[in-house]
Amino acid sequence: MAVRPPIRAYLENDTDPSALREDTPEAWRSFMGLLAPLGRLLFSVIFITSGLNHFIQLQALTAYAQASGVPDPRTAVLVSGGVLVVGGLCVLLGTFARLGAAMLAVFLVASAIMVHHFWKMDDPVQAQNNLIHFMKNLSMAGGALLIVYFGPGPFSLSRKKREAGLGGMKLGAPLR
Repeated sequence: MAVRPPIRAYLENDTDPSALREDTPEAWRSFMGLLAPLGRLLFSVIFITSGLNHFIQLQALTAYAQASGVPDPRTAVLVSGGVLVVGGLCVLLGTFARLGAAMLAVFLVASAIMVHHFWKMDDPVQAQNNLIHFMKNLSMAGGALLIVYFGPGPFSLSRKKREAGLGGMKLGAPLR
């Protein structure tokens, strides 16, 4: 039986993304530990900045939401801005990350359907642009659902709380 190198074994393991073999080099373990916080940062920054923009550009975004047929557009822009900032911060900091990611997933699917309705557009350029935004939102919702399932991973406020003995679910463990 051939022995697989630990890194290759990790890459081929699709049943438990947190599984590292005992003989995995420490440098690889350290590198892999940085991926979750880096991923949370890269994933959340667009939501935090976009959410803040909802408040900064309230009039313009309200007009856009109204033109898209969103009911009560001003309230929708304010609420969605809050959801984006709070959800993004939850994911970034890793505290209530599953809840924050779930909020983002709901927002992304709702905005894809309510704002980026490419199927209603006559102008092919507008339709193509909104199709791209629609698919981007669905893709990002998929990423958010992965955070809901797997949790925030290492270097998160949730992990620090658990390590302090406050109890709770094992961080990074899939929901079962």
